[in-house]
Amino acid sequence: MGVAKIVGLDVGSSAVKMVEVDRSKRGFELVFAGLSPLPDGAVVEKSIKRADAVGMAVSALHKLSKSKTKNVATSLAGKSVIIKQVTMASMTDAQLEKQIRMEAEPYIPFDIKDVNLDFFIMGDRPEKEGTMEVVLVAAKRDYMDEYLGLVSSQGLSPTVVDVDPFALEVMHEFCYPNIQEEVVALVNVGASTINVNILKSGASQYTRDLPLGGDTITREIMRFFDVDYERAENIKRGANLDDVNPRNLRKIFQRSADYFVSELQKILDFFSTNVSYDPIQKIFLSGGAARTYGLSSSMEGDLNIPVELVDPFRSLKIDEKVFDLDYLTAIGPQMAVAVGLALRDERDKQV
Repeated sequence: MGVAKIVGLDVGSSAVKMVEVDRSKRGFELVFAGLSPLPDGAVVEKSIKRADAVGMAVSALHKLSKSKTKNVATSLAGKSVIIKQVTMASMTDAQLEKQIRMEAEPYIPFDIKDVNLDFFIMGDRPEKEGTMEVVLVAAKRDYMDEYLGLVSSQGLSPTVVDVDPFALEVMHEFCYPNIQEEVVALVNVGASTINVNILKSGASQYTRDLPLGGDTITREIMRFFDVDYERAENIKRGANLDDVNPRNLRKIFQRSADYFVSELQKILDFFSTNVSYDPIQKIFLSGGAARTYGLSSSMEGDLNIPVELVDPFRSLKIDEKVFDLDYLTAIGPQMAVAVGLALRDERDKQV
């Protein structure tokens, strides 16, 4: 039996991204990739505030894709989602499934009755007999219902619900199979959140979210140049630069980049001190704010770790008569989560 098609849908704070991938004997082929910007305040800290605007963006992208596929994989992130790696007494998947709520309750800072839970058993801990490492994922039910309700309202079926760091992991495994043995950090810089997922031998070792992102820069530009949100976004992207002193603008970018890197340094220091002594060999940078002026160079310089901008389309078959390759290169970093979602299987579990 073949795998049913699924569309990857990433609802971010600044844009909705949609990707469809066709799986056939010829391999994985890109069918559609598109994004639709959202007005300021439509999604705040990954919480949908203007369902009308977000719904219109989702509907417009699906119509543009001409896809007959209604099944959607979407993902969650932000402060209403908790990802924790914990040590538990060894048991089977089936046993843990039966008692997951009781086992997870000490680690979840929400009322256990108000969350959806999922888990992944990483394996036994050889240094501590009779125990195993488990990744717990908890999403507040009202927050999750918000997303699923919006998808359903557009006539689509939310078949898989993922979390951003693990969608990035799927993308990375598919696109960069030759470096699976290394210790790498996937850093996704969105409008309001930076997701960090550190992988060792292709498996997640540590995840963390930072409440920072491209909007931090936009707000600073608004304040410094006394302009509205839309003009500040244009300035940030290098357009509408009349009367803008480039030296002052570079200072804003560099100050923000330095702050992002200093916060990232704390996460990497914690990882190297408390999780693993293995050095991080590379950072893969993605997200809508990944191309922020000075960010990748500051990361490389301050952290002394090579940084590469993610290309989530690199392992997909692409028809050059259908797609503008320069455009795909330009939007690539911010499409990384959506590509990871499009590579999901409709049989994957929901959070």
